Amino acid sequence: MSTLNNSSTPVNQVINELDSTLTGDVEVINTRTVVKGEDQNATYNDISAVSINGKTSLYTVNGFTNTDSIHLDVSLATTTTTAYMLVDLSDTTNWNHTKTGGIVIEYIILEVDPGSTFSGQVKLGYLSNVDATNGDVTTIFNVDMRRSASLLVENLNFGSHGLRCSSNTHFGPTESDSTLFQTDVNLEGPDGNSSYPSGDGDVVMIISGANTGNGAVNVSVTIGYETVDSI
Repeated sequence: MSTLNNSSTPVNQVINELDSTLTGDVEVINTRTVVKGEDQNATYNDISAVSINGKTSLYTVNGFTNTDSIHLDVSLATTTTTAYMLVDLSDTTNWNHTKTGGIVIEYIILEVDPGSTFSGQVKLGYLSNVDATNGDVTTIFNVDMRRSASLLVENLNFGSHGLRCSSNTHFGPTESDSTLFQTDVNLEGPDGNSSYPSGDGDVVMIISGANTGNGAVNVSVTIGYETVDSI
């Protein structure tokens, strides 16, 4: 009969003992499972069982270590529509990511604080087929503030696999050939600078005014995301 650790304890006896309370008299082999994952720098690291936010580390794709926030104080004239850059996929200098093949979003925290005269929409989405003339924008989330004059807070959580910003994986409403987005026209970004040209895969925001006069609105967006080699 087989033995364990050169002792006289039969293997099947040890297995039976494991169904009961373990004591120092029972000889067993301790094993430990170590799970590793590849980070954004192609380095494999140990994955902890539970992350600091209480989720299991396996819940996230690659840790979602990139978090960017943008806060805007916007005043819009009647029916004005303006676009803003939230995450510029190709810009690895002003955004905290290294890969440029695509964006995977884990969560979005959106706060919209409209003034008493604001009436309009706030839309979040991502771009594709952008050229010097126009681009396509696929909607992730759309807030219609024409029926509300109070603070709105939305927390969008896209689960264990995240939302991949690709027309192949997300089939939200798409506005084709929007002239708001062009490779040779810069958008305002999180730092207030207007120096970010639109490109495929970028995450953007559109604020549209629908009021009878000028309307002010405060918008704050926080995005937890990662970038990948290909989407």
